[in-house]
Amino acid sequence: MTTMLPSDLETSLAPREGRLLTIPFDQYGRLRIAQHLTELLYDVISARNVDSTRRLRILDVGGYPGNLRDFVNPDQYDLTILDVVPDDGSIPGYLQGTGLGLPFPDGSFDIVTSLDVLEHIPDPDRPAFLSEIMRVARHAALLINPIQSLQADVAEETLDEYIRWIMDAQQAQLAEHREFGLPDFPKTAGQFSDAGWHTATFKLANVYNWLFMMVAKHYLISLRDEKASAFEPALDRFYNLTFFETDRSEPNYRGAVLAVRPGLESVLERVDTAYPPLPPSESSNGVRLALTQVLMNLLNLKSGNHEDHLLRQQMERRDKHIAGMETRIATQDIQASALRTQLSEVQAHIINVQTGYETEFASQKAYVTRLEDEVKAKDEHILYLEKLLQGLQSGRVFRLTRSMSRFLHK
Repeated sequence: MTTMLPSDLETSLAPREGRLLTIPFDQYGRLRIAQHLTELLYDVISARNVDSTRRLRILDVGGYPGNLRDFVNPDQYDLTILDVVPDDGSIPGYLQGTGLGLPFPDGSFDIVTSLDVLEHIPDPDRPAFLSEIMRVARHAALLINPIQSLQADVAEETLDEYIRWIMDAQQAQLAEHREFGLPDFPKTAGQFSDAGWHTATFKLANVYNWLFMMVAKHYLISLRDEKASAFEPALDRFYNLTFFETDRSEPNYRGAVLAVRPGLESVLERVDTAYPPLPPSESSNGVRLALTQVLMNLLNLKSGNHEDHLLRQQMERRDKHIAGMETRIATQDIQASALRTQLSEVQAHIINVQTGYETEFASQKAYVTRLEDEVKAKDEHILYLEKLLQGLQSGRVFRLTRSMSRFLHK
């Protein structure tokens, strides 16, 4: 790859350079590589098409929030982005979905890209993920992601311990790397080759430079300071302009696999020429020396006025916390008073209801007693009438018997 001077690079990205050069250095690096490779692929694929003017289709798997759109040529490509993040409608061409089951027919896209995604997929699921990419890719597939090596493992463990120490927290992405394991670079390329694809592979992102930059950026984050936050994109811009073109010396943190279907092998030769292996050199040592100086300058931020500023911030936070607690206490007192009033009203209502129930119960009890007395009196009256009726009936029988006796003795 031809070395590009910072001024040339800025011109090539204008008018977007202000925004693009300040994105995180690790994202910028893989996106610039993807930009270059998609340009090479466009030349080769378009030369094979009858309609060379048509735009090709790219699917970026795991590409949220869609930064690749700023790097691919809109006159050459239509970009679709798929990720598991819910779709809020703000990203053009975005679909929610998983790379383990791409919702597209076979050969739907000319090129499928996946940048820093494979390491976030459990190792047993990675073959299925790569198979899905091959299924929907008509011409080519590009994967760029961290790769397993002793140096990468040590660097990630070092960064993880640093973040735990300085921020008292764990970085979620690093935790997932540790859980799933970084991808096996030869194994990834081998799956494409086994399926009949042709591949070109190369490595990028010097692991020591990556560690220096990640430590610096998390140090700035730990300061929780507006000036430190404003300095972070400036640090990324400095790195992207100064070190991107040469940031491929061994040992490497990332690897790139470009796989093409038969008939497109010519593009692989151009890739091999543009990205030859870069062994460690004195210039790479100079890069690390410059980054070390940057780190030393960062450490000096905590001296002098910064400590005073940090102390003032702590006091302001304490005063705000006390004021907030006082406001909460006053609010709770008002709420407690209202609740006590409400409780008194409820208790009075309960007493009124209870008194009403007791009065009603006494009235109903007296009414029941009266009814019982009336029933008892009626029962006694009925008994009296029954006895009277029995007496009357007995007298009639006696008179009838006597009449019959007289009649019979005539």
